[in-house]
Amino acid sequence: MKYQNIKKYLSKNKIAIIIISCLIINIIIFIIYIIKLNIPKPEFKEIKKQVNFNHQIAYFKPKKTIIKNINPSIISDKTIYLTFDDGPSYLTETILDILKEENVPATFFVTSRQIDKYADVVKRMHEENHTIALHTSTHNYSYIYSSDENYFNDLNTIRNEVYNITGVKSRIIRLPGGSSNTISRKYNKGIVTRITTKLNENDFYYFDWNIDSEDASGKVSKECIYQNVTNRIHSGTNIVLMHDSSTKTTTVEALRDIIKYSKNNGYTFAKITKKTPQIHHHINN
Repeated sequence: MKYQNIKKYLSKNKIAIIIISCLIINIIIFIIYIIKLNIPKPEFKEIKKQVNFNHQIAYFKPKKTIIKNINPSIISDKTIYLTFDDGPSYLTETILDILKEENVPATFFVTSRQIDKYADVVKRMHEENHTIALHTSTHNYSYIYSSDENYFNDLNTIRNEVYNITGVKSRIIRLPGGSSNTISRKYNKGIVTRITTKLNENDFYYFDWNIDSEDASGKVSKECIYQNVTNRIHSGTNIVLMHDSSTKTTTVEALRDIIKYSKNNGYTFAKITKKTPQIHHHINN
């Protein structure tokens, strides 16, 4: 009888039971929601956008380098500054061998093209008392001369790479094409004027040349390179432009004869420093 009474009661109150059940379910859902609210959320740090990746290059503290007591700079009234652009390459080591044998210093305006491959050669330049100077990282005219920012970002890259190898934060600069170049007009009018002004304002020292070996113009014979240098050197400061990129084999072949001729005619050799008289071309852009 009791079961039948319960059944009868449930059949009469179905709606009430459904409503009560829904209320119970909603209460349970609400309780779960409250519990979730009180669970601590993991913290996420905002990653800030890096505006300039070239300035994020890490400085690694290099091991202390002992400079060998060789290749001294001897400054006289007839001084030659041998300079090599666009290296390092496989030829640079041969050039260093010749300079060491002749006890002569030089200045190398390096790029990033093969600097990782020839890092030991760059370190050797420093150890053997040569000047490691900067010629921009890419040497890409359309990039470096398209904006002031691009030029200095590119320069900053090669400067950091040289520091990471040698511990030297070089301030000696040579602009690709020299400060007299006109190709930069194609990309940005007046940019060389602005760049050289900023270099001077920030205690950098840029050097052009007053003796051109002309080894940049295609395949030039060693005899021609020899004549181009020895016929043009003179009293005072002689900054000689040469190249040590991988195609300049005749430059290497002419180098020892240029050094011997110069010594026999009373010239001395020095590396470029901050105190070297700056040879500047007329700025055309």
